[in-house]
Amino acid sequence: MRYKKNIWLTVVLCLLGSLQISVVMAQISPLDYGLREADSGVARYWALYNAHADALARHQQVSYEGIDTLELELPPNFKSIPLGPYTDFGGLFIKVTNNAVDRSLFSMYSAPAKVAVDKATVDGGDFRGIPELADGDKLLILKDQHPWTYRIGHGHNVFRYDLIWIHNGIGQNKPIAPWNTDSTLLNATYVSVDTSPKVFRGLTMHRSEQSTFKTYCLYLSGQYNVLVEDVRVTTPRSRMIADGVFSVSHCARIAFRDVRVDGTYSGYGRWRDYGYAFSMTNLWNTTFERVEADGNWGVFGTNNMSQTTLVDCDLNRFDIHCYGRDALLKRCLLRQRQTQFSSMYGKVVFDSCRFVDCIPVRIRSSYNAYTPFDIEMVDCTFELTSRYHSLVNVMLLGTDRNPRPELSAKCWPNLKVVNLHVVAPSGVSTLNLYHPTGTMSELDIPVEYISQVSVKGTSFVRPNGKPTSLNVRLSSRKFQTSKSLSFEVE
Repeated sequence: MRYKKNIWLTVVLCLLGSLQISVVMAQISPLDYGLREADSGVARYWALYNAHADALARHQQVSYEGIDTLELELPPNFKSIPLGPYTDFGGLFIKVTNNAVDRSLFSMYSAPAKVAVDKATVDGGDFRGIPELADGDKLLILKDQHPWTYRIGHGHNVFRYDLIWIHNGIGQNKPIAPWNTDSTLLNATYVSVDTSPKVFRGLTMHRSEQSTFKTYCLYLSGQYNVLVEDVRVTTPRSRMIADGVFSVSHCARIAFRDVRVDGTYSGYGRWRDYGYAFSMTNLWNTTFERVEADGNWGVFGTNNMSQTTLVDCDLNRFDIHCYGRDALLKRCLLRQRQTQFSSMYGKVVFDSCRFVDCIPVRIRSSYNAYTPFDIEMVDCTFELTSRYHSLVNVMLLGTDRNPRPELSAKCWPNLKVVNLHVVAPSGVSTLNLYHPTGTMSELDIPVEYISQVSVKGTSFVRPNGKPTSLNVRLSSRKFQTSKSLSFEVE
C-alpha cells in the first residue's frame, strides 16, 4: 500500500511539474515577436503590440523577463496595446515618443450593450426580472440624457452617470442620487464582468521631450477589480494641455497603489490650461493608496464618483467636479490648491490629513449645484497662510436657482471638526470655518440644509511651535440660513 501511495505521489508531482512547465511555456515574450531584432522605436512598438494581442487571443500572459529598457516611437494612428488580466512589466522603463495622435499606450476595454431598464427598478435594486441582468456579474451603466446642469462660464451642459454592480440580478450598491424622477431621461447599457483580480504593475514610463502628441499611460473602461501598482509616469515641461495619464470610465473596484506621477501636460499656468494625472468618470468604489502626484493644473479631474477612498497620498489637488457621493481621505498630504466638490452627496471625511497652503474644501460654483452633504475633519493639521485660512470656501455665482428640481435648493454642508491642529503664521489671527465668495445679493438668499457646525479640541501654534491663540469664526461674511443653525466651539 505504501508503494502504491508513493507511485501516486510521484505521478502527482510529475503532473504538477509538467503543469508548471506548461504555464511557463504558455507565457508570450515580445522577444519572440521581433523585439530582439528591432532597429527602430516603431518596430519595438509593434513587437509589444503583437505580443499582447496574441496573448489576449490565446488567454496567455506576456512576460517581460530579460527586458529592462525600451525606447518606443508610435506610428501614425497607432492603436492602444490591449491588455489581458495580468501584466507585470517587472520594472520595465519605457521612453515613448509620440508624433502621431493623442492616445493611451495600454488599454483594457469592454464594449457595453443596450438594455431596457425602468427608473423605479434602478432605485429599487432588483434586476432579476431583466434577462440580461439576472445572472452573473454585470456593470449597469446609467446615463441621464436630460442635462444634470449647465456649467456657467464654460458653455456646455453636464450630464450625470451612475454605475451599479449587479450580482445574480441584485444591485450591490445604490446610485448617487435617485433616478425615478420626472426630470430624468434614462439610457442604460451594461457589460458582463469577471470579478477575479486583474493587475497592471511594475512600469516606469517617460514621455519624451520630442513628443508633439500626448501618450496617456492606461485607459480602462467597463472593468471590475483592477489593481494598478508600482507605476511611475514622468512628463517634461510642455505647452500641451488636456492630459489624462490614467483615464478610467464606467468601472468598479479600481485600485491605484504605489503610483507616482511627476508632471502632466497642463501648459504653463494660463487659466484655460488644464490637464490631469487621473481623468475619471462614473466609478464606484475606487481606492488610491500611497499615490504621489503633482501637476501644473492639479492632478485629479473626476465626475460621477461614488465611494472614493484615498490613503497615505501626497497630492496637490483632489476633485470630484460634479455628481459624487461619499469620499474618505486618510493620512493624506494636500497642498497648494484645494479639494473641490460640486453636486456632492453623502459625507466627505478627512481623517488625520494635513493641509498645506491650500483650501481644505471648496464648493465649486460654475455648476450651480449646491447639493446636501456633510464634512468631517478628525485629527487633521491645517497650515494656514495669509491667503488660505478658511476651512470651507463656498463659491457663489448668480442668484438664479438651478431649473432642475433636484438642484433647485442651494445647500451648504454641515461641518464637524474634532482635534484640529492649526499652524498659523504671524499676521493671521482668525480661522474661518466658512468663507463665502460672492455678491451681497447672493448672500442675502437663505441657504438650505446646513444646520450643525461643531468644532472640538482645536490647538494653535506658530510655525516655530510656540503656542498661540486664534479666533474661530463661523464665517468670514454674514450669511442667512433657512433653518436654525447650531454652532458650537469647545
